[in-house]
Amino acid sequence: MTYELSEHAVDVKLRAKAGSLELAFAEMVDALSELVGGPTQPQADPMIEKVDLTARDLEALLFDFLNKLVLCQDIENAVVSNAGDVEIRETEMGYHLSATIYATPIEPDRPLLDVKAPTYSQMRIEQDDDGWTIEAVLEV
Repeated sequence: MTYELSEHAVDVKLRAKAGSLELAFAEMVDALSELVGGPTQPQADPMIEKVDLTARDLEALLFDFLNKLVLCQDIENAVVSNAGDVEIRETEMGYHLSATIYATPIEPDRPLLDVKAPTYSQMRIEQDDDGWTIEAVLEV
């Protein structure tokens, strides 16, 4: 009996830059939509979902946010297209995000990339003179 370990590329890194943290989070939605093959423009009659998340820090908030987007595709059979009204504020518990997510039902004849989950690997949220940069790795 033998076994073998081999490398297998299963990750994709997303990067978003924007003038505000909220816009950077919204850009991550756009990046995810493009990655999976979803619509790159808002659709005429989208599914709308309100999202409210609380996490201990910004990285956990980003992880939970991305996970919510992935679950939308897996559970609700819809692909996110964009986000609006994104608000992030610091609270006693850490950070709170509220947003409106727009999604489009997945057509049976349109295959999309299956994203498994976000990871904490190489996750980065930084502010500099130009605004905010967010990086996150997704397992595909």
